[in-house]
Amino acid sequence: MAEIQTLNKVFRTEGLKFIHELFDNFVIISEKLNATRFCFERDKEGNLTFYKKEGKITKIDRTLTKLFEKPIKYIESIPKETLDKLPVGYKFGFRYFHNNAPFNITYDRSPINNLILTDIQNPSGKIVDDVTILNPISDLLIVSKPPIIWYGKLNKVQKTNLLEYLRTPEDKLISRFKTNSFTKYIISILNPEISKTALNDDIEKPIDSIMFKFISDDRSTCVYAKLIDPVIQQINKTNIKGREPQDMYAIILSDIVEFLKINGLKKYPLKGTDQEDRFIELICLVFNDYIKKYGYRYDGVELDPLSFANLPEFSLNTSIISNEKTKEILDNSTINKNIFKILMTAFSKPRKKPVGLMTQLLIDDIKDLSNMINNKTKPVEGSDGEFGMPTFEEYLNNKIQKSWTIKD
Repeated sequence: MAEIQTLNKVFRTEGLKFIHELFDNFVIISEKLNATRFCFERDKEGNLTFYKKEGKITKIDRTLTKLFEKPIKYIESIPKETLDKLPVGYKFGFRYFHNNAPFNITYDRSPINNLILTDIQNPSGKIVDDVTILNPISDLLIVSKPPIIWYGKLNKVQKTNLLEYLRTPEDKLISRFKTNSFTKYIISILNPEISKTALNDDIEKPIDSIMFKFISDDRSTCVYAKLIDPVIQQINKTNIKGREPQDMYAIILSDIVEFLKINGLKKYPLKGTDQEDRFIELICLVFNDYIKKYGYRYDGVELDPLSFANLPEFSLNTSIISNEKTKEILDNSTINKNIFKILMTAFSKPRKKPVGLMTQLLIDDIKDLSNMINNKTKPVEGSDGEFGMPTFEEYLNNKIQKSWTIKD
């Protein structure tokens, strides 16, 4: 989805006439919460699939981080007879709070069971955000309701005050809200009856942003826009820095790539049948051999704390790892955990663009190795339970691998 424009920018680019027409539409105005996107879906057999912002939450994701374990376990704990009341094939979307300060905003409290229902997506991809539908489902699932500020048609006073805000030059807005609460000002315009935000006990404290969804009378078109505190927006503009990977990250990864080019993958027999299980199994075997041979290089080494989140929710989830030797090595030091994360992340989500010491040559090597790993972990099972004749693609891949492998 493209970046949602600010209402200020829509006003500047589309003009006053467009804004007047927009303000005549039905509108859903809500608070955007600074938390993690989380979804689940139920099929007709009752099986649950979980999603993050970028797509399905895989076993690999769940190994790399514990972040989603709490909401997954909560949804799995909901009685079957309750979940059976939900429509099949619909995706239920939430904001998940692993604490009351999930990112750069601190809230006064956390939502019910750390989840706020924000939307539902039907099988055709249409988003349902009608509070008359969402609120009862929130109650059914025992989670917090959508953070709606206003729902309906704007009245004359709301339109006038919003337009006055949009007409105010940016420098004057910045000067004004350095000493006054932007959140209080905007919410007072939109709904004077609100005395607190979704997770704060008043309307003085900052929030992420305010989202607008304008719906045409015939429901054929929707226009999305947002309002952001101009002071926060200015700070974000001046503080944006390209977060390049740390040099040590690239050095470690380069060393792992050379190890794999020398060692090859043929020596690692895999027992699992599911592709994700086989990937994790392979990464554990490679990791064990790498640390056994080169682990001494990292004695006393520390990675920049910006490279990895230090919160427990972002730590490795070793409960999914079945290799006891790997668990033992991971327990030995923090650097071992970081090397494991580097290894698993690099070959499950290969980087596409060079940055710093992450050269194009290294990226190309990782891509080639990722293809080999993907082929090796495919569940190609023969009738006798052993992995049968390789496909033509695998045969070519083995040829490439042999050309890379250097015998000790």
